[in-house]
Amino acid sequence: MARFKRRLPRIPTNGRFYALKPLFLTAFVLFLPAHAQAAPPLTEAQTVEKVLQQANVQNWIEGTINEAQSDVEEFSHWDNPTFSYALDAPHLRDQNATEQSYMITQSVDLSGRRGLRQSAAKLRLQSAAATTQSRLALFKAETRQRFFDVLHQQQRLQAINAWTQRLAELERIIRERTSAGDVSGYDLKRLQRESASAITQQQAEQAALRRSWEQLNALWENHDTADYEASVSGELLPAAPVALDRFLAELEQNPALQGLAKQKSALDLNAEAAERWKIPKFNLGVGAKTFDATNYSDTALLVNVDVPLPLWSQNDAERMRCHAQAQKADSEYRLAHQKTYGDIRGSWQELTGLLQAVQTFEQQGQAVSDELITIANISYQAGEIGIFELLDAYRERQTYDLDRLDLMHKARNASIELDRLTAAGITP
Repeated sequence: MARFKRRLPRIPTNGRFYALKPLFLTAFVLFLPAHAQAAPPLTEAQTVEKVLQQANVQNWIEGTINEAQSDVEEFSHWDNPTFSYALDAPHLRDQNATEQSYMITQSVDLSGRRGLRQSAAKLRLQSAAATTQSRLALFKAETRQRFFDVLHQQQRLQAINAWTQRLAELERIIRERTSAGDVSGYDLKRLQRESASAITQQQAEQAALRRSWEQLNALWENHDTADYEASVSGELLPAAPVALDRFLAELEQNPALQGLAKQKSALDLNAEAAERWKIPKFNLGVGAKTFDATNYSDTALLVNVDVPLPLWSQNDAERMRCHAQAQKADSEYRLAHQKTYGDIRGSWQELTGLLQAVQTFEQQGQAVSDELITIANISYQAGEIGIFELLDAYRERQTYDLDRLDLMHKARNASIELDRLTAAGITP
């Protein structure tokens, strides 16, 4: 190496910078475009914001709210009055007068049903808003699940890449020992076979990562082919949840339950309005009637009242329907409350159990895996074990890495489900 250095031409101090400057400029020019085009990793918050703020989601929210608002508008006004005109033109004009009637008729309801139905419509509007929040929470949970699917597959691929690098380094060492005659050629062939399996698994993980990217990309508006070179960043392992009692105390904040509760209250008001059938809705008309004959003319006041008589029906059908709907809504709310209560407890238990499992696995598994590799390397160098035992130690470390990531992914999914069931999953 010393002889090789002495053969190098000496560059004067004044010319060294000028000789290296083109190289630096060329490297900078080649590096700058790639660096400028490299997109930063996508975060969880950015993904949720991008999905929820797209036009399709916002238009669906607006349409749902406006539809419920239309019912409020419907019961916020009196019925429109009716104008009627009647003409009675006799054939014998000189003997009978021509009569013309003008009347404005207004339906009048003194029972308070319109006010009750207006209040019920406002409750249905609140129910629609709560149901919308529930759908958004579900959509957000699905978005987060697909995001962490990408992160999970991305980290699995990194673990497989590390596994192939370990095998490549091990192959280099065994190849040198084979050339020196320390080990047989069988060990090298067996290691090459293991490397081929690792490369195959690496390709399978790449395919799974691309599938996860496509599923996440499908949630975006006007999505195109997914960028497989992109990446996501975040913590796969979720934080520990708060106490279970706190979640259960906030159970009523669940938007789905709020929607059912508001719907039940609205149906109760409709049932109350149906019970007021004894005060019927009637039509009141006021107008004028004119008489025009050959020898006289006159004008008279017209008053008309149309009152339905509840002889054959006492609003039985509407009252039965409203009470049945209220009864059904009450049952749906209670069943949903029971189910959500159990789901929250189950998700909390699963999440805490998985977090404890990850902690135990890391405390007891990583140290043992590292120690196994160290012992296997020393024993193989000393000729105490063969290539199978050595590869088994390396393979066990790979299994530990992948199992740990799978446990963390399960914990994250349990955390997302717990957020969806509680108030934590409502806002982005």
